Amino acid sequence: MSDIILKLFLLLMVSLSSLRLHAQYVALKSNLLYDALCIPSLGTEVRLDSTLTLSISSTYCPISYNDNRKWKNWLVQYEARHWFRQPFSGPFIGVFGINGGFNLSRVPVFSLAHHRAQGNFNGAGLTFGFHRIISPHWGVETSLSAGYLHLRYRHYREGRYGYYEYTKGRDYVGPVSLSVSLVYIIR
Repeated sequence: MSDIILKLFLLLMVSLSSLRLHAQYVALKSNLLYDALCIPSLGTEVRLDSTLTLSISSTYCPISYNDNRKWKNWLVQYEARHWFRQPFSGPFIGVFGINGGFNLSRVPVFSLAHHRAQGNFNGAGLTFGFHRIISPHWGVETSLSAGYLHLRYRHYREGRYGYYEYTKGRDYVGPVSLSVSLVYIIR
């Protein structure tokens, strides 16, 4: 997991180093909804031309509670966006891909109150959003992503060492991500 994140970060840094940094070419962002849930999030967006940008965002949640209760997950979402006005201003539509992993144990949702599920997911879909400029450097971006996810996970019965029960795959179509992000535009 950390190897994948490191490779994506290095790829992003190499890509950014080849760009000429002019006004409104790069933005840094953090999803305030994830931050409110104590799930660190970080993203960047790079302007490609007068209406297109490329965005990469990630989250990582390492939370473990008492009594072997866990809510651990990570994800990376990459997206190409078309802006209807100009980049980092007004409405946009995007096409995204998403990859991630999870380890959920004894949480009172997804029928896991006495079980554990560990696995990964991949998917793709569309994003609709709007960016509101607050000042020359700051903005607020809201977006909703919907699409397809394929989940593959291993299910374990509760116990000191966890008894493996089965491996299962599921397909999901619907909302994938909701974002209210604070954006800093590098000038």
